[in-house]
Amino acid sequence: MSKTFETSRSVQIVRDPRLKPGELGAKTIAVRDRRRSHRRAADITVFVYGHGPGMEPFHEEAHTLRVNANGGLLRLGAHVHKGQRLWLTNQLTQTEQECCVVFLGERHTRMLEAGVAFAAPNPDFWQLPTPPEFGNAA
Repeated sequence: MSKTFETSRSVQIVRDPRLKPGELGAKTIAVRDRRRSHRRAADITVFVYGHGPGMEPFHEEAHTLRVNANGGLLRLGAHVHKGQRLWLTNQLTQTEQECCVVFLGERHTRMLEAGVAFAAPNPDFWQLPTPPEFGNAA
């Protein structure tokens, strides 16, 4: 990502409360990125295991869209809900990791974007080359 884009994401324009209505003017303040670790785009195949609404077990092969040391964003076909516990298995390494659904995004045809979080940071689960900031809190 370019430095310009990163800088523009970290600056928020706020209306100066001392100005009268209709007056133009704004000040900028820096807003810290609240992510605990650096997020990267990655297409990693994972097997997802969980239980459906009636407690029936399910599993499917899914792919990541983005990952970080604390979890990732998956594209799933299964119907999941926030707070649901899932198990991921990295297809390449056969490493398992428990996670929790923390975000439900857009549904694309039969697929749903779901953000998952690990109980504790685990950058090694994804088996990606680690830049200095990938495993460190921001």
